[in-house]
Amino acid sequence: MFLTVENGFAERKVDVDSKIIDRVVASYNKSKAVQKDAPEEYQVSHMWLPIYQGYMDKVMAAMARGDNAEIARIYGNFFRESCSIGIHGMPVDMETTYFSGNVSDEAKGLYTADVMHRMQIWFDSIGKTHTLDALETPLVGNPYGYYIDGKFLRAGVDYQHYYATIIARLIRGAKRKAVLELGGGFGGLGHFLMRDNADLTYIDVDLPENMALTAFYLLSAFPEKNIALYGEIDLATADLDRYDAVVLPNFALPELKDDSVDLAFNSYSLAEMSLNNVANYVGHFNRVSSKFIYHVNHTRIPPVRADDFAIDFDKFELISRAPALWNMARNADMDEFEYLYKAVKLSFR
Repeated sequence: MFLTVENGFAERKVDVDSKIIDRVVASYNKSKAVQKDAPEEYQVSHMWLPIYQGYMDKVMAAMARGDNAEIARIYGNFFRESCSIGIHGMPVDMETTYFSGNVSDEAKGLYTADVMHRMQIWFDSIGKTHTLDALETPLVGNPYGYYIDGKFLRAGVDYQHYYATIIARLIRGAKRKAVLELGGGFGGLGHFLMRDNADLTYIDVDLPENMALTAFYLLSAFPEKNIALYGEIDLATADLDRYDAVVLPNFALPELKDDSVDLAFNSYSLAEMSLNNVANYVGHFNRVSSKFIYHVNHTRIPPVRADDFAIDFDKFELISRAPALWNMARNADMDEFEYLYKAVKLSFR
């Protein structure tokens, strides 16, 4: 494996479709009109609050005034804009450290060590049955990354492709499947699920700002697919099997029917929420999932540690708890574990 990072932060912008922006802005503004009256457990809380207060103001203001040209500019560059802070990248100031065009040897070394560590995990697991081609993604949002054997790979594809592949293996079967992700970020995992599984409906539920970004990313990556945004369908009557993806604000989660998805997934964000928010979302995971609950979260961050999530053990049983090693190169004292719960009545084939 020959890895280089020198050109990983170069510009790679692509055109933005104005019709996609129109749909995303309309959906976002509909969600914000409802969010203001949503219960407390659907509001921004705990560790996400300073991110919203410090980094979301520019994109939120542009959305509110209907400045679609500004939204197109931001989203066309979202990997390098403040609106995506907290959902990708190294735990440092990415803009000055890596996007300035003058990357220090120390910063380059940190980034290289992180990439090599994460890619080694991928090669030792999913990489045994996939080539590097499986990690390729569209150049939506001006992504940064690295080169392996001359192939550009966006940062973060390693763990996103890994979990998308494991999820698909868990629920594979003859009938159409549905996967719910709470907190899909910008849609990275959703992209791999949709790309590699034609018989699957991906449902993303997130705060309106992240919901909008996910909608933009998936619509741009898959212009040919049938993707429904919030406000475009009636969840009470819609047949979600007709869609490749459904992108919703978090407060729409109660509208999903009981046992309506095969698997509910979350990575890293549940343990970063307030006590009430965690209890609410885990309760919905218990309710809407018919087969699996799968999550990756912190075990030492209060107020709710991943070991203490209120899983319904009358319906689900824990079949795996293992260290999630993706961030160990950044933090040798990491506290992240992945948990897989299976419905008690479900038998593996």
